[in-house]
Amino acid sequence: MNTPVLNDNLRAATEALCNLLAKEDQVVASKAKIGLFFQNPEATKLFEEVNAYGEELRNKHLAGMPPTEEEISKFDTLRENVVKNDAARGFLEARQTIDELLNTINHYLGMSIDLGRAPTPEEIEEARQRAMSAQSSCSCGGDCNKENCDCDGNCDHDHKDGGCGCGKH
Repeated sequence: MNTPVLNDNLRAATEALCNLLAKEDQVVASKAKIGLFFQNPEATKLFEEVNAYGEELRNKHLAGMPPTEEEISKFDTLRENVVKNDAARGFLEARQTIDELLNTINHYLGMSIDLGRAPTPEEIEEARQRAMSAQSSCSCGGDCNKENCDCDGNCDHDHKDGGCGCGKH
């Protein structure tokens, strides 16, 4: 897939946005938390363990074998250990901050294309509320939103208009 070449105006505006974003206090603080996490072997090990075990349980679930109470309890304990660790918790918070920032910027960009102009903050909030409403109304048999989809394998992860795309709405 070819990346479209930006004209001089778009490139300059994109570079300006990138430079502002890189210097934003939230981004700088988040990067510091992420750096501390990767310098902490205990925190990274806890994070790797919970992710690996979570993936194991997910694969088991997708294979039609629901996890046992013991397995769920073990996963909950692993997750609690991550949250109790300051560096791991800081890493999760930092990732969430950056993800939210990027999602908001992407929302503005996408709506600008749709509207033919920059959206107002009110239009962004209205679109966010619609998307949240659509996420909570998923009837595909699981918890479904753009970041997580637990639709028992029936979801194509399309997530158009905030829904999951499973066709069961």
